[in-house]
Amino acid sequence: MKRLIGAIAALTAVAVAMPVYAQSNNDDYTPLNSRIKRKRQFPTELHNPWGNQMTEVARTRSKAMMTQFSRCVYQRSRTGSVELLDKTDYGFGSFEQIGLDQERALRIYGFSDCLTRVANTHGTGVQLRFSAGALRQWLVQEAYMDRFGDGPTWVQPGNEVAPREFPLSAEFGGVQAAMDLADCVVAADPYTSDFFFRTGAGSDAEKQALEKLVPAIGPCLPSGQQVQLQPAMLRIWIGEGLWHAATHSSPAAAASSESAH
Repeated sequence: MKRLIGAIAALTAVAVAMPVYAQSNNDDYTPLNSRIKRKRQFPTELHNPWGNQMTEVARTRSKAMMTQFSRCVYQRSRTGSVELLDKTDYGFGSFEQIGLDQERALRIYGFSDCLTRVANTHGTGVQLRFSAGALRQWLVQEAYMDRFGDGPTWVQPGNEVAPREFPLSAEFGGVQAAMDLADCVVAADPYTSDFFFRTGAGSDAEKQALEKLVPAIGPCLPSGQQVQLQPAMLRIWIGEGLWHAATHSSPAAAASSESAH
């Protein structure tokens, strides 16, 4: 868990500088210690600028070895995979947290079988480290793509994203801070977040999506702080934000009489 504490401030500079813009609403301070609204609501006017590029990105992704591997792991049991996502969170760091040991988890999710299958398909060797965090990352990716393979059809203008629950990490501020940032970005620009998540690492499409995502990231950072984000880490966070928003968003409640005055 130590790697998650202070996650925002300790990011390693690699590729994309994210300028900071101060928030100015009157909501309570979040774990990020910035003025970010706790309610996550999509803009009421939305347009998907990535439709024309979606098919090519999807085709490229489907050919990637890691995609084929993670899909194999997920398809061992779609229901079981989603159940694991429901009872864990981004702070899932050990199989013991859910009553499993490493060897049993390896068998349940078919790690070795899937690794061998993908390696044989591509006629090459593959080495991966199997861990609780990696498994959640693979399952978030494939569960999301399985449900929304044709694009973010779940996005509805003005819909509100429900607050998160942290079944494993309720006392870990670093986990909540990272997810608060992810939820903020996804709510601000769900279409670009979705497109970025589908792009290949290091691709031109990824760079294009990152540039478009910068205006949404800036206001979600702590006030007065400027950092540089690793695209690989941002991809994991955005995936978590997309999965949560896609499965926990609904029309916003009518304005209360108090807010109407």
